[in-house]
Amino acid sequence: MRLTLLALWTVFSALHAQPNDPWKKLDFLLGEWTGIAGEKDTQLGAGQGSFSFELELKQKIIMRRNNASYDSGVQHDDLMVIYVDPPNDTPRAIYFDTEGHVIRYVLRFPSPNRVVFESDATQPGPKYRLTYWIEAGSLNGRFEIGASSTDYKTYMNWTSKKR
Repeated sequence: MRLTLLALWTVFSALHAQPNDPWKKLDFLLGEWTGIAGEKDTQLGAGQGSFSFELELKQKIIMRRNNASYDSGVQHDDLMVIYVDPPNDTPRAIYFDTEGHVIRYVLRFPSPNRVVFESDATQPGPKYRLTYWIEAGSLNGRFEIGASSTDYKTYMNWTSKKR
């Protein structure tokens, strides 16, 4: 009887065990942020904005919402959905903005508290790379554009503080 109860408990525990947290490597991004880009950090002039990374749909996705204003008068808003793509649980993202861009990203984690969103190489057109990392208590970001994934040029850098 004890062996049967132990076997049933083992099966029950295995069926109800929490899977590995797919968002653990992105924990450092979660929350609300305010950012500043200096005059030399962007092709649009100095700017400021805010963005958030929030778990949504019962922690099945992370949603990033962003808005920024630049001294040049440009207003930019975007939305990015980060998700885990089955069957290999590959982290991916899809991005939309007010200029009509749609970018599909594959995520890489080169070191702790650093994530690289690189546009899907199978997609036609320019290639994009978005990198976030923590440094000295700030969340830094860089957005790069290239004709291929080997010739990126920095389009914008920024530094953010958690609200």
